[in-house]
Amino acid sequence: MANDIVKKTYGTGARMAEGALVPAGVVPLDEEARGARSIGSRRALVTLGADVVALSIALVIALTLLPTAAHIPLLGRSLAEFVETRPVVPIAVLIVPWTIFVTYGYGLYRSSARSITGWVLSEGLRGLTALSVAAWSALVIMLLVAGSTDSLGFIAVFWGAEIIAVPVCRAVGRAAFWRSPRLSERTLIVGAGAVGHLLGEKIAKHPEYNLRLVGYLDDGEPFGGRKPTVPVVGSLEELEDVIAGYDVTRVIIAFSRARHQQILDIVRACADRGVRVNIVPRLFEILSSQTEMDDVEGIPLLDVAHVELSHLNTIVKRIFDLVVGGALTLLALPVIGVLALAIKIDSRGPVFFRQERMGRGGRVFRIFKLRSMHVDAELKRHDLAAMNEYSGPMFKIKSDPRTTRVGTIIRKWSLDELPQIFNVMRGEMSLVGPRPLWVDEAARCRGWTKKRLDITPGMTGLWQVTGRNDVPFDEMVKLDYMYVTGWSLSWDIKLILETIPAVLGKRGAY
Repeated sequence: MANDIVKKTYGTGARMAEGALVPAGVVPLDEEARGARSIGSRRALVTLGADVVALSIALVIALTLLPTAAHIPLLGRSLAEFVETRPVVPIAVLIVPWTIFVTYGYGLYRSSARSITGWVLSEGLRGLTALSVAAWSALVIMLLVAGSTDSLGFIAVFWGAEIIAVPVCRAVGRAAFWRSPRLSERTLIVGAGAVGHLLGEKIAKHPEYNLRLVGYLDDGEPFGGRKPTVPVVGSLEELEDVIAGYDVTRVIIAFSRARHQQILDIVRACADRGVRVNIVPRLFEILSSQTEMDDVEGIPLLDVAHVELSHLNTIVKRIFDLVVGGALTLLALPVIGVLALAIKIDSRGPVFFRQERMGRGGRVFRIFKLRSMHVDAELKRHDLAAMNEYSGPMFKIKSDPRTTRVGTIIRKWSLDELPQIFNVMRGEMSLVGPRPLWVDEAARCRGWTKKRLDITPGMTGLWQVTGRNDVPFDEMVKLDYMYVTGWSLSWDIKLILETIPAVLGKRGAY
């Protein structure tokens, strides 16, 4: 049956390898790269090696700076004087393995071995907690052994250096080694339906994940008769043959037509062969990173939080906007001034572009943006309607002929949105929130999608860090719903930090 599916979908170019179906053009990995356990171990070693390098750098910095910082009361006496009276150096060297031990206890090396996306912000923040616990618990040990408060200076410098060096070294290590073919994972998606295809498309957009999608596993034709980008390589009964023939190291279960018992058998078969398994949960559209796990006598329950912004939460969010937004305004003003001059030199017209957007509670406000198009851009929109490359009511063209030379640059780096900080300070926008839609776009939102109007629109948010214009309109409003119903201040901070790599990577910016 699987052979018929492959031939029907991809022609007669399919061939057999090691007892399983392998379409022409799919190249098995070499023997050294096989096995999920081997790949996981190597990824954990990359993280461990980066940590050892970073902690060694922090140790050298701490030992080097202390002799020159004796005038700081916190640091106490010079290192030379301290070594004469207390065994600080041998104790200090032990702080590296101690920190590694504490970090391992927090499960960071296990999570990096299993991770699909590599180094992520949540792992980085959890790592900072582990580093802080390790450093300050080491201070207690040093005080007990050395019996001197001078240890406080060493720990203070070491801690400050490690919380910078560790994330940097991890990021460099992942960037250098994560994309290696030796660490790539041969991935099989169980379920060739709409969710499986969506997942496959998202994986294809992120080569940094280093997932090589070998195909789908399902019974019969792909759902909806769609031609998948990679083949349907077999039926559910042929799982073991497909894993062997394709050297599969990760299986993702995405809403297949399998029965409950079949899914259980698939998971157990994968576990027996050391293959990692991920499961796309039902109702994934309303689950977010804020979702927590509960259980009733071993039965796991997902707690789908629906957080309504109380009056107190609204005040907290506003204070956060004013404090952080005020600091960002001071940083943004010189940049806005330089860009304003460049816009004036490049083309005639005003520096700022004002446009009506729908805000919280359906209130209309005028957004601030740096002008990136010619002054007659709005008049030409109807003429260019056929060139629209965005699904839904939004109007986007990658190579928009209305864009100025300076506009092309500032849109690519999202610099045209910097003046929105003025809207934040005026209370019309927030630093984080749903994308502020045009009035006619907002009018298209019906039913549960109108929930996005319960919260102030933001300069950044889930839509922006997920892919901006690469995210379809329908998926964007789902992301907005997830944010509104799962809001927390920590999530706002996380999204602000994730905006930085999203902007630098220019994902979906045009």
